[in-house]
Amino acid sequence: MASDFLSIIEPARRNQQDEGGQSSGGRVLPVLPVRDTVLFPHAVLPLTVGRESSIQLIQSLGDEKTVVVVAQRDARVDAPQPSDLHSVGTLATVHKVVKMPNQSLFVFTEGTQRVKLGEFNQFEPFMTASVEPVPEITPAKGTEIEALHRNVTSQFQQIVTSSPTLSDELQTIALNIEDPGRLVDFIASSLPFLPTTEKQELLETPDVVARMERINKHLAKELEVQQL
Repeated sequence: MASDFLSIIEPARRNQQDEGGQSSGGRVLPVLPVRDTVLFPHAVLPLTVGRESSIQLIQSLGDEKTVVVVAQRDARVDAPQPSDLHSVGTLATVHKVVKMPNQSLFVFTEGTQRVKLGEFNQFEPFMTASVEPVPEITPAKGTEIEALHRNVTSQFQQIVTSSPTLSDELQTIALNIEDPGRLVDFIASSLPFLPTTEKQELLETPDVVARMERINKHLAKELEVQQL
């Protein structure tokens, strides 16, 4: 299924690259609230959309299949308002929508950029808000960041190897990611044991070094648990 989905998203990804990574600053976009889920930039995430407001949002999308995926503060809230959402979400492209027998939608999304929600412009039938990009604070190349990068990759590989549920393909993907910020986002989106609250904090951390140190501690803790 992974290879099939890659064939779906590659053309759209090339289009995004051709556009030169235009900034989303000042854009007003539909907001898609999600429960117990955090979408990271460059990650592919299938979402089950069942709320009437969210279904209308997806059905309203025209040629520009762009939404802002934002995690709810409390997953138990059925009709979230702006105050029920985190202030940082992820700009996402909707690549495919599949209608399920129970009338809900299965939506394939791909994160593209961290964004901060500004003023909400619409509340019914679904929410829209202005968004501003959250620029990353990238570190200068050096021995320390290289060592941290290698340590994070190594620990992730060990966890994947010993896990009965994680695909070995994840190791290869991680090894081929040179950008440290993108590596952390990929690992965070791949770890089933990482709580939603921690994923949200990683999403809200623009400093790449701080993100790497944070994920490094979680990986070390998980390895210790596995050994015990």
